[in-house]
Amino acid sequence: MTLTTTMRIRDVGLAVAATAAAVSLLAACSNGKAEERPTASTSPSQSASADLQGETKKAVEQTYRSYWDAQTKAFEKVDVRDTGLEKYSFDQAYSKVLADVANMKIKGSAMRGSPQIKPEVTAVSLDESPKRATITDCVDVSKWTLVEAKTGKELELPKDRLTRFVVSASARTVGDEWKVVELTRQDRAC
Repeated sequence: MTLTTTMRIRDVGLAVAATAAAVSLLAACSNGKAEERPTASTSPSQSASADLQGETKKAVEQTYRSYWDAQTKAFEKVDVRDTGLEKYSFDQAYSKVLADVANMKIKGSAMRGSPQIKPEVTAVSLDESPKRATITDCVDVSKWTLVEAKTGKELELPKDRLTRFVVSASARTVGDEWKVVELTRQDRAC
């Protein structure tokens, strides 16, 4: 084989390789956009797990928000009946609201307005039974006032009290439903 023949074979080989690469690139593109191909590290089970985590976080956050709505109604009515509290809370979280409502009845007080919340579901454990979740929240009670139940007159609260504070909460499944089971108010502003 001569040098010229060897160069032609090499040039033909390079041309074939370049053509194959171009065809592969064109095949991977549609409408000018490269097709997304799954990588070796993203398996269907990882995607399903991430989707389940995301859906669970949404469900837990909605339960937590509904718990606060029910608690707000209970404190306004000074009665837990027909508030939905039992649907969204269990254990310590439920008992605490019952005790607070009983205390408010004794003192003749109620709450008006509503707290502002900004919850974030920070952890979800779906491998346990019951399933568990943790929520961190910044609660603003500046527009949630303590009043005399009969007159609606605002009661004075300490001026140096925190009106925005961090709350840590726990939720878990009871049967198939998520419920808030514990709230801890932290003595720090947010």
